[in-house]
Amino acid sequence: MLARFKPSFTIPATGLLVLLLGGLALPAQAAVEVDNLSASGFDHLAATHGGSGSGHSLRNTDFTVDDLQKMENLQKRNADELESLKKIINDQARVIEELKRNSGSGSNSSSNSSDLSGLKRSVSDQDRAIEKLTSQVDDLKRSSGSSSSSSSSELSGLKRDISDQQRDLDSLKRNVDDLSRKVK
Repeated sequence: MLARFKPSFTIPATGLLVLLLGGLALPAQAAVEVDNLSASGFDHLAATHGGSGSGHSLRNTDFTVDDLQKMENLQKRNADELESLKKIINDQARVIEELKRNSGSGSNSSSNSSDLSGLKRSVSDQDRAIEKLTSQVDDLKRSSGSSSSSSSSELSGLKRDISDQQRDLDSLKRNVDDLSRKVK
């Protein structure tokens, strides 16, 4: 008679042990290692994410330490350029006041008066643009100070703010150049 093969219970027990050990290894992969080494430029910043009922999770962003340093350098350059433009506007306002005091009478005076009022409008427009840029720079300073815990959408917003500032500064430069040509 042929002998029948009887399955052993040791095979399912071994499989169960492998499943249990595998299940214990998964949470170990989610652990966070903290050390005191400095970050390199290619390291990505982490953002916290509040899950529904499960607490907070730490997520990787597409924003690197190098991006943060570039943004900080750009903010410093923008602040320096903003100060330079403020000085130019103040100098031009002084020239306008001087022209107003020295303007003669007659038809020349009315022409100079309309030119001066146009220049004043340009200066006030530039002042408003500078105030807007100043508030954006302040927002950027606040945002860059806390960006390590910001979400990736806030970081993308900061990048958009910087490009908007660049466009505003370029426009302001053109206005200052136009104003300089009018005064000369």
